[in-house]
Amino acid sequence: MLVITNEDIETFLEMPPCVDALEAAYRDLGNRDAVDIPRQDAVVDNSRPGAVHGFKTMSGSWPAAGLTALRLNSDIVHWPEIDGSPRRVKIPVSQGNRYNGLVLLFSTETGELLAMFNDGYVQKTRVGGSSGVAAKYLARTDSKVLGLIGTGWQATGQIEAMAAVRDLELVKVFSTTPANREAFAERYAAQLGIEVRPVQSPEEAAKDADILASATNSMTPTITPDMMRPGMHITSVRGSEIPLEVLKTVDRLVVNTHDPVAAYAARGWPEEIPEFVNGDYARPDMDVFDITQAAELKSVVAGLAPGRQSDEEVTCFHNYKGLGLQFAAIGSIVYAEAASRQLGLTVEDGFFSQAVHP
Repeated sequence: MLVITNEDIETFLEMPPCVDALEAAYRDLGNRDAVDIPRQDAVVDNSRPGAVHGFKTMSGSWPAAGLTALRLNSDIVHWPEIDGSPRRVKIPVSQGNRYNGLVLLFSTETGELLAMFNDGYVQKTRVGGSSGVAAKYLARTDSKVLGLIGTGWQATGQIEAMAAVRDLELVKVFSTTPANREAFAERYAAQLGIEVRPVQSPEEAAKDADILASATNSMTPTITPDMMRPGMHITSVRGSEIPLEVLKTVDRLVVNTHDPVAAYAARGWPEEIPEFVNGDYARPDMDVFDITQAAELKSVVAGLAPGRQSDEEVTCFHNYKGLGLQFAAIGSIVYAEAASRQLGLTVEDGFFSQAVHP
């Protein structure tokens, strides 16, 4: 069994092959040749004021790659107000001020545990890569300008994915901290070889954009109806970033999945956290908006539902829920590359199997 770290993964994981793997996995899922098991969260109290312990699991099986993945997170989460808006923030309080997120990769042939690896780089790559797959089917083929709201971890995945599927010439990026957007612009201008321009407002980022992506941890909308224009493709990484007004106005809406996050909260105040109001667990506007009427990405990729139909359409990929199958797709690259490069720590398989019938 191979133990692989973020530091190992960072040396080889690139977006283009991840987009390809995700596209293939989505196609198989749409054709019922793969399996996804929706995310489930346990939410209980924590001794820190305003914080909870969230234990998250999601899984998926991709027979074409011979792999099944289980992703799990053990997080301490709180919701501070930053720049006038509540944000979902994980607190790194494990030993060494670190976070806890793992992917377990199993063989569908033998059932054995093949690898265990950190989910950090894979997480932002699978989210960004899925947005890239959606843009391949929903954004205009001549899209040249990306408007990006956010400069954090998830924003790096979005810009890399959009550059992988479209020949971008300009990225206009906004974040609430000027130094962050300037550093982000400098980094990706050098990395992608295109113009990346820091701008002073979300509206300026959206102006004349062919693709508009929001990648923040905001619990309130970041994309507004007045940012929309004919032919635009819109995407996000959190459900709270795109308001109901936008979802109801776009010409073509595609969602990552119809399956909701199942949240199990202990008795008491954890039920009152923002996630139950306008976050991963619930959105009040969804009571009057049937998200199941929108096509799922798997159906679009499999050819069972249409993608963009004209240059004038406003399309939207509402990437508001993740799939466990995404970790099997990216995991197939991580395991193969780490093994071929002799990276990671090899651990005796006997520690992870047993002679006793379970």
